[in-house]
Amino acid sequence: MITLEELRLILAECAGEEPEESAGEDFADRPFEELGYDSLVLLETSAQLKHRHGIDIPEDVIRESKSARAVLDHIRTTARPTATAAD
Repeated sequence: MITLEELRLILAECAGEEPEESAGEDFADRPFEELGYDSLVLLETSAQLKHRHGIDIPEDVIRESKSARAVLDHIRTTARPTATAAD
Protein backbone atom coordinates (compact mmCIF):
# COMPACT_ATOMS: atom_id res chain seq x y z
CA MET A 1 0.00 0.00 0.00
CA ILE A 2 1.24 3.46 -0.81
CA THR A 3 1.90 6.01 1.93
CA LEU A 4 1.12 9.70 1.95
CA GLU A 5 4.84 10.47 1.68
CA GLU A 6 5.23 8.20 -1.36
CA LEU A 7 2.26 9.90 -3.02
CA ARG A 8 3.70 13.32 -2.19
CA LEU A 9 7.01 12.39 -3.82
CA ILE A 10 5.30 11.07 -6.97
CA LEU A 11 3.14 14.20 -7.24
CA ALA A 12 6.20 16.43 -6.84
CA GLU A 13 8.13 14.45 -9.43
CA CYS A 14 5.24 14.58 -11.91
CA ALA A 15 4.95 18.35 -11.35
CA GLY A 16 8.66 18.79 -12.04
CA GLU A 17 9.34 19.97 -8.49
CA GLU A 18 12.19 19.11 -6.22
CA PRO A 19 10.70 16.75 -3.62
CA GLU A 20 11.98 18.92 -0.78
CA GLU A 21 9.93 21.90 -1.98
CA SER A 22 6.75 20.56 -0.44
CA ALA A 23 8.32 18.51 2.34
CA GLY A 24 6.95 19.33 5.73
CA GLU A 25 3.86 21.02 4.39
CA ASP A 26 0.58 19.66 5.59
CA PHE A 27 -0.60 18.95 2.10
CA ALA A 28 -2.83 15.92 2.62
CA ASP A 29 -5.99 18.00 2.65
CA ARG A 30 -4.81 20.99 0.60
CA PRO A 31 -6.57 21.15 -2.75
CA PHE A 32 -4.41 20.15 -5.68
CA GLU A 33 -5.30 23.45 -7.29
CA GLU A 34 -3.66 25.34 -4.38
CA LEU A 35 -0.57 23.15 -4.71
CA GLY A 36 -0.36 23.95 -8.42
CA TYR A 37 -1.14 20.41 -9.56
CA ASP A 38 -3.22 20.48 -12.72
CA SER A 39 -4.95 17.63 -14.54
CA LEU A 40 -1.78 16.71 -16.45
CA VAL A 41 0.13 16.25 -13.19
CA LEU A 42 -2.69 14.10 -11.84
CA LEU A 43 -2.83 11.94 -14.97
CA GLU A 44 0.94 11.43 -14.87
CA THR A 45 0.65 10.59 -11.18
CA SER A 46 -1.99 8.01 -12.00
CA ALA A 47 0.31 6.47 -14.62
CA GLN A 48 3.19 6.37 -12.14
CA LEU A 49 1.01 4.77 -9.47
CA LYS A 50 0.11 2.03 -11.94
CA HIS A 51 3.69 1.56 -13.12
CA ARG A 52 5.35 1.61 -9.71
CA HIS A 53 2.71 0.15 -7.43
CA GLY A 54 0.23 -1.60 -9.72
CA ILE A 55 -2.51 0.75 -8.54
CA ASP A 56 -5.04 1.50 -11.27
CA ILE A 57 -7.02 4.69 -10.76
CA PRO A 58 -9.43 5.61 -13.59
CA GLU A 59 -8.69 8.95 -15.28
CA ASP A 60 -12.02 10.45 -14.28
CA VAL A 61 -11.44 9.54 -10.63
CA ILE A 62 -7.93 11.02 -10.43
CA ARG A 63 -9.03 14.21 -12.24
CA GLU A 64 -11.96 14.66 -9.86
CA SER A 65 -9.86 14.02 -6.74
CA LYS A 66 -9.37 17.26 -4.86
CA SER A 67 -6.51 16.32 -2.53
CA ALA A 68 -3.89 13.71 -1.72
CA ARG A 69 -6.13 12.38 1.04
CA ALA A 70 -8.92 11.84 -1.51
CA VAL A 71 -6.54 9.84 -3.72
CA LEU A 72 -5.35 7.74 -0.78
CA ASP A 73 -8.93 7.16 0.35
CA HIS A 74 -9.81 5.94 -3.15
CA ILE A 75 -6.79 3.62 -3.20
CA ARG A 76 -7.60 2.20 0.22
CA THR A 77 -11.23 1.54 -0.59
CA THR A 78 -11.29 0.50 -4.24
CA ALA A 79 -7.98 0.18 -6.06
CA ARG A 80 -6.39 -3.22 -6.23
CA PRO A 81 -2.80 -3.82 -7.31
CA THR A 82 -2.41 -5.38 -10.74
CA ALA A 83 0.13 -7.95 -11.83
CA THR A 84 2.01 -5.30 -13.85
CA ALA A 85 3.44 -3.50 -10.81
CA ALA A 86 7.09 -2.53 -11.22
CA ASP A 87 7.90 -3.57 -7.68
